[in-house]
Formats: sequence, C-alpha cells, structure tokens
Amino acid sequence: MINNEPLDLGTVANMLNFISAECDRETWTRVLMAIKSEFGDSGKGVAQDWSATAESFKQDAFNATWKSIKAGGGVTIATLVSMAKDNGFKFAPMSKADKQRLRDEQKQRKAQRKQEEEQQKRETALNQRATKAQAVDMLARAVRCNPEHPYLNKKGVIGSPLDNVYQIGLNLIVPVYQFTDAMRTIKRPYEPGITAPEYEPWNLQQISATGFKWFLKSGRVKGGFFPVRLSYECREFILCEGVATGLTIAGFYERYANVICAFNAANLKPVAQAFKQAFPTAAFTIAADNDRDTERTTGVNVGLVKAKAAAKAIDCVMNYPEFAESEAGSDWNDRFLLDCPQGLQRPVVGRGVAVNEIWGRV
Repeated sequence: MINNEPLDLGTVANMLNFISAECDRETWTRVLMAIKSEFGDSGKGVAQDWSATAESFKQDAFNATWKSIKAGGGVTIATLVSMAKDNGFKFAPMSKADKQRLRDEQKQRKAQRKQEEEQQKRETALNQRATKAQAVDMLARAVRCNPEHPYLNKKGVIGSPLDNVYQIGLNLIVPVYQFTDAMRTIKRPYEPGITAPEYEPWNLQQISATGFKWFLKSGRVKGGFFPVRLSYECREFILCEGVATGLTIAGFYERYANVICAFNAANLKPVAQAFKQAFPTAAFTIAADNDRDTERTTGVNVGLVKAKAAAKAIDCVMNYPEFAESEAGSDWNDRFLLDCPQGLQRPVVGRGVAVNEIWGRV
C-alpha cells in the first residue's frame, strides 16, 4: 500500500473525485480492477457511482465489465492511490485508533480475497476443462468446411488454405489450440528429426454465415491460437489477429510461411511468447491490424499498440496495412479486398503484384 495508509470505501470515493470518469476505456477498466481487487463486490456501488458521472456511461457495459474482472487480476488498489495522488489527492489526518481499525479491516479483506481467489481458480479450471471436452466433442462431429461458405466468400479467401477450418451446420468451426508440455519428434529422411511441441484444442471460435463470432462459454482463450498453416520444417512465422486476416496472408501475401491467428489484439503477446518459447530460433513477424476508426474515437490504435507490445516482447518485426483517408478498413483482409475486389476466387500461383508491393516489415 502506498504510504501504508489504510483505506475504506469512503476514502476511495474521495479519491475518485480526483479522477475523471471521462477517461479512456483502459484507464476506466484499471480503476474498476483496483477497486474490486481491494473490496470485492462491496466496492461495486462506489465504482458505479463514479462511472455514471461520464456522459458515455452505460449500465449494461458497466455490469459486464465489473463481472468480467477476476480476483488477482494484477491491478491492485495501489494503482488507484497513485492515480489519485498524481491528480492532487492527499490522505486526511487520521487518529491511531481509526488507522488500526481500518488496518484490521484490510487484513480481514485480504484473507477473504485469498479464499475467493483460490475458489475462483478452482471453478475456472473446472469450467475450462468442461469447455475443452465440449470443444473436442464438437470437433469430432464437425466436417471440413465448405470452401464457398458465405463468410469465406465475403472475405475473398475461397482459395486460401482451409484444411484446419471445420463446419457444423451453417457455422464455421475454428479450433483454439494451446501448447502442451509434451513433445514429439518428426522424422525426416536423410536429415535429423525435428522436435516440436504438441498442442490440443481448449476452445472453439464459431463464425456464422453473416460473420458473427463467438467462443464457447468459459473456455480458455488467452494464449490460444489457430494455425492456418503450420509446418515444423518452416522456421518463419507470421502472427496476426483474426481468422480472415490469417487466411488472406496465407493465401496471398505469404504462401510459404507459417501463419498463426491469435484471434484478438490482446492475445497477440501471449501467443507470440508461446511460439517464441516453442521455436526460439524461428523468425517472427507480427501482422498488425490498423485500428484507425478506434483511434479516431478513443485516441488509441489498439491494433498497433498491442502488436508493438507483442513484437517487443519477442524482439521481432511487425507490419501493418495502410489506407487512404477515403478507404475503409483496418486489417490485411480489408487491404487485400480493396486491391483485389474479386478476392481469391480460385487458388493463385505466386503473389499479386499490386498487393505485394505494400506487404513489408517495419
């Protein structure tokens, strides 16, 4: 605790007067995490009252975010204290008796939080295992995807490698894999074998014909990946966010490199670190999304920020698509469709000149 000053919810409410709720979403979320880390659900009222002072406040969004914050999330009440102090907050004088009372309450909260965290970890592990079993069962029932599925057709990736994409009914089924501790050796004629890590499905992303996407409830996503193309003999990896982006890169921009999808920007770094650990001598490129629209509204280009963090974590290069002001789009699939409106209607040989000229590494 900064300055070792004890806290109660009244003090927290006073601190929040020094922090504008009209902050960016990341800061807002960190404030909520800090409050919940110290007070659990008893701090929800204070957090909600503060959040409601923002013009953009939405009750449903607040409830969903508060519920999603888990115990032991890494942000503590010290974060809130520091933010408030940076904006001029000072602790009011307090008697020794009051300080002792608040410290006793803190000890009780700490013990209770520890119990809650342990219980939450047990429940999370059980739920994730149940979801894993569900994912394995669904994959056993799935069939190879229809290459002319409406979503694939819309994204122009009919000619991309689709061996690892499945389908149940009208929904595409995309496995979310995690590396295991097991290793296997791939034998090669006349050459030493290749030792590589095993991986297994822990979740699924489903994609409807209209492009709506969702994961199985309670399943693991962090660190999970989808290999559009993965050959252990190749030591070049392209890591990107979405499945359509990965299919575009594998089908047109990089027809020989391994292409791995992390599903979202926040997951790029965990996936990059997992692959760097698994393949320490490989060359990596982070193919970022260029979230220009988000930057216009929030001031933060999440795709570039997260991609840069991932690239820095494993000391690799990154690239991103560029667009004219008049062009709509954020990822490499958008860039591809602007340059090749017909998409990959059939498998292509080689790379397209117009698009390949802008596929670079920075």
